[in-house]
Amino acid sequence: MEKSTTNEQWDYLLINGQSSYIKIKDPKYNGVELQEFESIEPLKFKNEKDEEVKPTVEQVQNEKRKIYSDFFKKPFKNLLILTGAGSSMGVGGKSMYQLWDKAERGYFIEEKEDKETKEKIILNSDFKALCTKLNFNYETKNLESLLSKIEGVIKFQEDLEVELNDSFKKRISEFKNEIFELIVKECTIPIPSIDNFPHKIFLDKILQRKLTNPRVKLFTLNYDTLFEDAARLSNAILIDGFSYTFPRTFSGRFFDYDIVQREGSKLNEEDNFVQRVLHLHKLHGSINWTRNGDTNEVTMESNPEIPLMVYPRESKYEDSYEQPFFEMMARFQRNLRQSNDTLLICIGYSFNDKHINSAIEEALNQNPGFRLAVIDPGINSENSSMTELRKNALKTNRIMMVSETFSDFASNYPEIQTYNDVQMDSINLVK
Repeated sequence: MEKSTTNEQWDYLLINGQSSYIKIKDPKYNGVELQEFESIEPLKFKNEKDEEVKPTVEQVQNEKRKIYSDFFKKPFKNLLILTGAGSSMGVGGKSMYQLWDKAERGYFIEEKEDKETKEKIILNSDFKALCTKLNFNYETKNLESLLSKIEGVIKFQEDLEVELNDSFKKRISEFKNEIFELIVKECTIPIPSIDNFPHKIFLDKILQRKLTNPRVKLFTLNYDTLFEDAARLSNAILIDGFSYTFPRTFSGRFFDYDIVQREGSKLNEEDNFVQRVLHLHKLHGSINWTRNGDTNEVTMESNPEIPLMVYPRESKYEDSYEQPFFEMMARFQRNLRQSNDTLLICIGYSFNDKHINSAIEEALNQNPGFRLAVIDPGINSENSSMTELRKNALKTNRIMMVSETFSDFASNYPEIQTYNDVQMDSINLVK
């Protein structure tokens, strides 16, 4: 986001080098949707009389989508996808700010309505009492920092008691466990309708790649099972690091397996790879993973009592060096180092995880065959990582940044049609 001395605001809709960008002056949004703007650069739009006119929002969005659609039609050899919380928010997922609000409203609150904005203003709450006890800045409403503070106090001081507004007392470890339970609950997202399921729409398109290319590698920081649900609905096969025996048990060696087809008893000399297969790596765990305390094995269950997840707090960087997270992260780094025409598409990732950022930064600096595409409505954010990416995206076409939600991106991602792999409709003969 650019600001001038006259308080003008310029937001980028797309950046891909010095000669390929779209920016708009003084935009207005309805949530993340662009509603209007003052002017646009550098595109020019003309009417039937060949007169220059101000384009509509729809025209600008269509031009942006044409540019990135043409870009993604290129046959990149290695296609990597990284998704963050933003990829789930359109179908029921929560941002960290929304999780804070949800967590706080699970306890006592006293609030009033602002007469002008009609918004609810919290005057007093058990969360405020918790923050005061921890000497934590309540106004930041940063759930990850709060959980980090709780763990730090427990580790280096003691499990303090907080006096609540109903005169009861609660230990800060109880707050932590209840917040963890809330996170698991909020990440258990029902399957959307097929017409409004961007994960399925997107998988159906990226699975059209040629079988001679390496499998698509999908890395996600989300705990939900939306990609697993989408794969099932798309009749796709996931190689996710778990065995195909029951109980499904994790081992990194399963990522080295693939699925081939053998016709009858004849063995072809060449591998006959099965279509619609991709690799799924859940870098921060999943709501359906659990660890066996006796054997230390990681297995997959439908409703585990204690899901194995890297919860949002500072120690998540330490957690990422334990198995199975270390295996996932190692494979993420290994794939970023593939020097032969590699594209990483980051979708709904806000670049707030240091260990992920470091791996991407290394690929940009050390791997000349690596390209990065950032898809997020928050590319104009003023956080340091997004600011640095914008600065570099304006210098090189190795970085593309697009202001777009996952739902719109999935709908406008190009159909490749590289092989005839039609998805068969279900047939029900029982009426």
